[in-house]
Amino acid sequence: MGKRTYSKATKETLNDLKSDSRAYRYEEDGNKYGLLILYRGETLFYQENDRALLCGIAARFAFINPETIAHWDDNTVINTEERATILEKIITLYKKAYKDDLQVF
Repeated sequence: MGKRTYSKATKETLNDLKSDSRAYRYEEDGNKYGLLILYRGETLFYQENDRALLCGIAARFAFINPETIAHWDDNTVINTEERATILEKIITLYKKAYKDDLQVF
């Protein structure tokens, strides 16, 4: 997978979402998390402490594409091990927030 980066406008959007009151907020294991379905249910905002990312989902069918968990808002690339950890956390929080079992596709 090639290195993808967020545009300046997307970084600004991510920064705004970090304090968006519509996001579901959780605190677990000393970490703070945020989760919000965006647009037409095609994108998921995920925040872990001060870092955030956008990934591809199909909210209507409760599917997530783990390959879209590629980098943080500072464009730090997410490796395979970290992606698996993030995916697991997203699935757990999604169930709490949206009452659906998020499936991987």
